[in-house]
Formats: sequence, C-alpha cells, structure tokens
Amino acid sequence: MQKLLTLLLSWIALSSWQPSGKIYFQNPSFEGTPDTGKSPKGWYAGHLGSTPDILPGAWEIMSPAAQDGSTYVGLIVREDGTREDIRQSMSEPLSAGQCYAFSMYLAHAPKYVGYNKPTRLRIWGSAEKGGPSQLLASSPLIDHTDWRVYKFELSPTSTIKHLIFEADFAPGVVFKYRGNLLLDNCSVLEKCVRA
Repeated sequence: MQKLLTLLLSWIALSSWQPSGKIYFQNPSFEGTPDTGKSPKGWYAGHLGSTPDILPGAWEIMSPAAQDGSTYVGLIVREDGTREDIRQSMSEPLSAGQCYAFSMYLAHAPKYVGYNKPTRLRIWGSAEKGGPSQLLASSPLIDHTDWRVYKFELSPTSTIKHLIFEADFAPGVVFKYRGNLLLDNCSVLEKCVRA
C-alpha cells in the first residue's frame, strides 16, 4: 500500500510539472580574466577577426566598473566595415512564432584604443553554429558611458539555437568608422507577457 501511494503521488507530481519557460544564458555577466581578443567562458567569437575583449583592465580601459560581477565584454566596429560579435549556444532552443523577452546592460567607452565612436547592438539568431542568421532586435545608438538597461523582445521565424550579439554602426551611416560597445548582465529569456 505504501509503494502504491508513493507511486501515485510521484505520478501526480510529474504530470503537473510544467517547464519554467525560462532560458538561461551561461555566464550572463561575461565573467572572466581581463584580456584582449578573448571570449569569456560559455561564449565564443563568431568569425575570424572577431576578437571580443574581457574588460575592465584590457587595453588600459578601467571604467566603467562592471555593472554586475567583475568583468564585461567590449566589441568594436572598424573603418573597413567589419564588426565584432560574441555568441552562445542556448540551453534550449527558441521556438518559431514565440516571443521571448530579456534585458541587458549596455554602455560606451569614450576611449578604446582609437575605437572611440558610439555604436549600437544587433541581436541575431541562428539554427546552426555558423549558419544563416535572422536579425531579431537592435538597440538605439549607445553613446552614454554609464550602464543602462535595455529590454529586447525576440520573435524568431524559425527555431533558434544560437544567439549572436554584434556591434554595429549608427543607422544610416555612409562612411564606416572605429567604434565600441560594452555589454554586461544579461537577464534570463522569458516568454513575452502580452496584455
């Protein structure tokens, strides 16, 4: 009788279990040892020439202090039109037709070894590592030197297994330039709450 009762209670608990609907980033605050051309644990650079920096400390960049934890990531854009990005394989895929919300903190470093102009963040999603990407969101131009939180809603049109955070030039620019973007403290991704 005891075994039957335990089995019945276990079955009830399992049948009522629902996934949390939350997707967590690995190392959401980009913690690592400050260095140039390195990605923090859990993140990777997407292509040759994409060399994220773990800050502060690298390139003699000492401010701002990290918004969360000890370190954050710096990405640059170059006058030849190239951009840096940092990517992560998600713990579970983002489903097509579903909306996901999350936030992160962004800032701009006024002096970043000559890459001093403001940039913006573009968020891409991909089904395969290195595969074709779809643009999911974009920030306004980040020209402030203090950390500010930005909220994003992502609505993929196909299944997404990898998220890509890319520095990008100001909207509408004709001439490419040298600029930077600082990223820290990603929240969890949750399904959008709609009214």
